[in-house]
Amino acid sequence: MAKSTVKKAVVVKEKQSDLILRRWITIGRPAAELSALWLQPDTLPRIMAHFARVEVINHSDAHWEVEGPMGKTWQWESRITEVEPGRLIAWRALEGADVPNEGQLELSAAPGEWGTEIALTLRFAPPGGKLGKKVTSILDIFPKEIASKALHRFKSLAETGEIPTLYSQPAGRHAQHKDDKEV
Repeated sequence: MAKSTVKKAVVVKEKQSDLILRRWITIGRPAAELSALWLQPDTLPRIMAHFARVEVINHSDAHWEVEGPMGKTWQWESRITEVEPGRLIAWRALEGADVPNEGQLELSAAPGEWGTEIALTLRFAPPGGKLGKKVTSILDIFPKEIASKALHRFKSLAETGEIPTLYSQPAGRHAQHKDDKEV
């Protein structure tokens, strides 16, 4: 008989060595629409592409890979643990994560009917305790901009249907060839 390989979402106990990133943004869309967009399978890989490779496994689980310094790669699987449509989405890393972590997206009405305020909180428990946190901070492995950039990418996707990029811009390719011809 085959042994079950079901992994459990682990609770990351908050410690002084945890790295907590929290950022806010206002998006001109209703909260219910934004939470539905966040939960679509292709959203997370797109908005986190600046930080990690994310492969969606099913409606609640995803596999993450983050490149670190000196060729080190950290991997984990995460699971959505709570969904309150239009209000909250929470997730945690599963057992065996290289970097135990958890996060949540809180949605609330913005003042003056300006859409929805979103707060993204990410908490990482770097390996090595306080020393690990110090090394992580020095090497900028989980930079504070992760949450900000993810929210800005999500805002662009929600409000325009796309995430702006400089990748594959024709002007950039022509400029490179122009330099070669002028030499």
